[in-house]
Amino acid sequence: MILVCMATVLACLVVIGLLYFGLIVLTYAFPKTPIPDPAKMRIAFVGDSITFGRRLPFTSERSFPRVIGKNLGADYQVLNFGKSGRTLQKSGDMPYLRDKLYRASLECRAMSTVIMLGTNDSKPQNWDSANYERELGELIDVYRALDHPPSVILMTPPAVFVRKGRTSPVFKIIADVIRDEVRPIVLRVARDKGVASIDLWDETKDHPDWFRDGVHPNKPGTTAIGTFVLSRLEDLAVI
Repeated sequence: MILVCMATVLACLVVIGLLYFGLIVLTYAFPKTPIPDPAKMRIAFVGDSITFGRRLPFTSERSFPRVIGKNLGADYQVLNFGKSGRTLQKSGDMPYLRDKLYRASLECRAMSTVIMLGTNDSKPQNWDSANYERELGELIDVYRALDHPPSVILMTPPAVFVRKGRTSPVFKIIADVIRDEVRPIVLRVARDKGVASIDLWDETKDHPDWFRDGVHPNKPGTTAIGTFVLSRLEDLAVI
């Protein structure tokens, strides 16, 4: 009888675990589209999983845009349009520009839009430096052509680190490509297009302690990045 009860309890725990894991997958694969509040000044963040942050069922969102929103106060709305795994390049394995969140970011009438895409572009199957540079410039032009164009800010991806016990970064992300190619391209395109830039790579390059897997920020990293980006937005006078 005891063995039957233990087996039943174990089976229930397994089912609960699978359901919880399923909720996590759904949360990341199908994030809710932010709803703009026309009564507030809106700031949009466009990006991949680093922007999207960490969201577990029955817990609050942990992302650097959320940190910024909490510090800006009630007059502002920070809209997080990040989506896990997305690339800037349309030829990438998961293009951001084909996602409904991209379309929503165009329609939200933000006063400022911060774009940070490139970490997933660095993967071997995705990287094409000329294509990345061209499409980044084209993306700026799309936002500038809107009826209510926002101030566009380009942000370099953060630094990438190798997790203990591994010989390379997780998810086939190439740290050298981000450092030596993605970052310079982002800063160059921003300069050539006359838009502001935020160098998150430089801010994070000495802080492997800010990342839980070498790529995604942990809780201290999320707070530090959010605080830094907010200070740069204030310096740029776009909020």
